[in-house]
Amino acid sequence: MNRARAQVQGESKLERGLLWFMVFAFASGALAHTLPAVLPITRYTTDGLLLVLNGLLLYAIYQRNQDRRLLVWLVVAYCFTFAAEAVGVATGALFGEYAYGATMRWQWLGVPFVIALNWCVLTLAANEVALRVWSAPAAGFLTTEGTEYTEVSRSGGGALEGGHRGGMTWRSFGVAVGASVLIALYDVAIEPVAVKLDYWQWGGGVIPLRNYVMWAVVALVISLPLQVLRIRFRSPLLLVYLGAQLFFFVVLNLVL
Repeated sequence: MNRARAQVQGESKLERGLLWFMVFAFASGALAHTLPAVLPITRYTTDGLLLVLNGLLLYAIYQRNQDRRLLVWLVVAYCFTFAAEAVGVATGALFGEYAYGATMRWQWLGVPFVIALNWCVLTLAANEVALRVWSAPAAGFLTTEGTEYTEVSRSGGGALEGGHRGGMTWRSFGVAVGASVLIALYDVAIEPVAVKLDYWQWGGGVIPLRNYVMWAVVALVISLPLQVLRIRFRSPLLLVYLGAQLFFFVVLNLVL
C-alpha cells in the first residue's frame, strides 16, 4: 500500500512538473521566435525540444494508464505515420509536393524522426478532446457499452481501471472521426508557421487541399484502434499540450 501511494505521488509530481514545463516551453518558444537575435538558435533546437517534450509526455501518459497495448499502438502508429510521410515526400502522391527543410535536422528518407512522434501525440490529444466532448461533462472519462473507465486518483497519478472489451460501434467510430477532423483543422494553424520557419516547404508555394484531407485520413486510421480496442491513454496533460502548442502557432501566425 505504501509503495502504491508513493508511486501515485511520484506520478503526480511528474505530471505537475511536466505541465509547467510544456507551458513554459511553448510560451518562451513563441517569444524567442519573435526575437531576431535568438531566432537562428531557436529554429534549430525545435526537433530536439519536441523529442524531449513528446517523450516525457508519453512516459507520463503510460504511467497514469498502465496499459501495455498503448505501447504497441505507439510503435505501430509511429511506423505507419513515418511510412506515410516517407511515401509523401518521395512521391507527392499523398499530401502533395513537399519537402522538409533544414530546421528539423534529424531525418531519414527525408522525414524528421520527431514528425511521426508528433503525429502520435497530437492524435492522442485530439482523441482526448473528442472523448471529452462526447462523454458526459461530469464524468470527464469514457463510459461506454461493455467498457467503463474510472479514474483511480483525481490528484493526477494512478492508472485508469476498466475492461479491455472493445469492438466497433457508432460511438467509437464517431469519436475517431471527430478526432481526425480536429487534427485537420489544427493543421490549418500549423501550416503557415511551418513554412515560414522552414519546417517544410510546398511545391509551388501552395498548400494543396488534399494535404488537409490526408491529415484527417491518417489521423482516422491511427485513431480507430484507440477507440475500437478501448486502449487506455487519457490524461489532462494532453489538453495542456494541445492548448500550449496551439497558442505557439496562433501567436506566430499573427507576428511572423
